[in-house]
Amino acid sequence: MKRLWYILFLPFALGACSLIDDDLTVCGDEMVIEYQVQLHTELEVQLDTELTLEAEEPVRAALEKWLEPIFTDKAKDIDLRFWLAETDEMRHRIQEIINDNHTSYTIRLPKEDYMHLAIANIADNRQVQVFAGDSSATMALCLPTDRDIEPLTTGLYTGRLLMEMNDTIRHFDVELYMVTSAVALIIDSAACPALQSMEGYIEGTANRFSVRDSIFGFEHARALWMDRLLIEEATPLTCLGTVGFPTRQMDDAWTITFTATLTDNRHTTSVLTIKDPLEAGELRIIKCYMDDNGQLNPDIEHDSEVGVTVTFDWNQGSGHDIDI
Repeated sequence: MKRLWYILFLPFALGACSLIDDDLTVCGDEMVIEYQVQLHTELEVQLDTELTLEAEEPVRAALEKWLEPIFTDKAKDIDLRFWLAETDEMRHRIQEIINDNHTSYTIRLPKEDYMHLAIANIADNRQVQVFAGDSSATMALCLPTDRDIEPLTTGLYTGRLLMEMNDTIRHFDVELYMVTSAVALIIDSAACPALQSMEGYIEGTANRFSVRDSIFGFEHARALWMDRLLIEEATPLTCLGTVGFPTRQMDDAWTITFTATLTDNRHTTSVLTIKDPLEAGELRIIKCYMDDNGQLNPDIEHDSEVGVTVTFDWNQGSGHDIDI
């Protein structure tokens, strides 16, 4: 298992007050906040376990390259916010590009109780925005309102802590956890020489994440599209991948809709139904075999809980075709 640790130290030293309103008259007491960003990805172990065949090695290499900015070993950027616990007034904020596994700041805050929220790797994620960030109670990470969403471009991490200051407690520990997930659909299309193009998307994932409550929201349905990974060696295997928020942690199934377009312009749509929830911080690998008509059949030895329904039609695709 690959354990990646970021430790960000924020010692509060004398003469370094930097409150959000720049009011130097309210400089407060010294504190120390230690951040530990825990990335328990188990990525190498998972790939070693699930991609064991020699023929799967090119796919594994493509997956490792694709997941590098998602399950990253560095925090590129951080967004740290502090609110007065009683009034929910923001009193301090730090935004910085760090590109490192550690950094330090020197600040002071008045001796009050604070609600502290932290986000890592948000700056370059074009699909996810911070919503209602002026209040700790409403601050959330939200997807666009569009029905169709492209894969997220970074793995996001958040942490939260109620900081109750007194004369003896001036040291606080904050742990940040991954809130995004990844899905890889691996297809063996050797039996379908007439395959021309393909597309796929996921339904059933969350559209928002409340940072303070650590709760995912499912108010609006989204189609989270999948990209085709670049496999550098010739192989009958294809891999489509996407990054998004998790699914419901209940009995509700989530789906992957996959459409294969054949050379005679016939479209075959396979809807995979997955019962096991997609959890935060997880990479889910699903393997399928393709029939000569473009139909997907789950590899039951690898994915025994994945069902499939298939439809055939001559209609045009949705415009997201991935040429092969």
